[in-house]
Amino acid sequence: MDIEDSYAALGLTPEASDAEVKAAWRRLSARWHPDRNRSAQALQRIQRINRAVEEIRSARQEAHDTVHEAPPATAPHAQDVPIDHAITLSLEEAASGCIRSVDGQIAHACTECCGSGEAPEPKACTQCGGQGELRPTFWFPWLASASPCGACEGRGTTPASCSSCGGSGQSAPLAYRCRLRIPPGVRDGHQLHARVKLQHGAGHRSLDVRVTLSPHAFMSLQEDGTIRIEMPVDGFAWVAGRWVEVPTLQGMRRMRLQRGALTYRIKGAGFPVSPSAAPADCLVSVVPLFPSEWDQRQDVLLDALIESNTQDETTEAGTQVRAWNEQVAAWAEHDAAAADS
Repeated sequence: MDIEDSYAALGLTPEASDAEVKAAWRRLSARWHPDRNRSAQALQRIQRINRAVEEIRSARQEAHDTVHEAPPATAPHAQDVPIDHAITLSLEEAASGCIRSVDGQIAHACTECCGSGEAPEPKACTQCGGQGELRPTFWFPWLASASPCGACEGRGTTPASCSSCGGSGQSAPLAYRCRLRIPPGVRDGHQLHARVKLQHGAGHRSLDVRVTLSPHAFMSLQEDGTIRIEMPVDGFAWVAGRWVEVPTLQGMRRMRLQRGALTYRIKGAGFPVSPSAAPADCLVSVVPLFPSEWDQRQDVLLDALIESNTQDETTEAGTQVRAWNEQVAAWAEHDAAAADS
């Protein structure tokens, strides 16, 4: 039997501590000892269990004797294993940073049964009364042959639940809680680290917090920190160069539309690339909206607008249209005279 088979026989891994090896041996010995278990394989199993324990002890003693300056690493204790926790942040929270309350519960393996959920001592099978076999009830019992008990598979015993954990294999859960400061600029998939205090004086544990960013309704985050927004605007306001309100990560910002321009850049209104870096820019794409058909009220307004523009000779547009009309009239007159001659 090699060392890997020895650990497998006890249901352990090579990282198991000495206490876990001892507990596994006690539990399995109580289950398979021939004095308690009358099955045919009990003797073979108890011999294999004892041989496995001896192999593990010999291997660990040899490692201890030959390597003095660097003893073998022991199994990690539960308090050294970080707690995994996940939080979801909005894009605004991730951009500016925030403080979030982090709480939860963790459970350890039961120290009494090492997580197996079974008591060290099995209990007598209630089906066969600990005999490991059953005899049918006839008028003449001596004529009936015994058969192995199906409830205990002929062992005469069944595993008893651990009195400490009730068979769950886990201790009572311990609560943890802390207030975590989120730095500006965290991205989806980033991991933050903290130390949390467990309740009932159970010490402190490391906390690994994985960050997930929730999708935004109308903002998209680029790799370089640029925030992109596409928003509809009134077509007439766009033509007239009016001011509009634009939502950004830092709040509402005023932006002036420019006739002919469809993309605008707002400096410093994007996402920070790192906690110490300034925010990137925000790119706003506008979609000018015009009516597909003019109603009567709009027709009247458009006529008034035209009249105040090109039909008013005091305006620049009116002057240019008048000059154009005069050129066309002169051309038409000249063309008509040429035709008459």
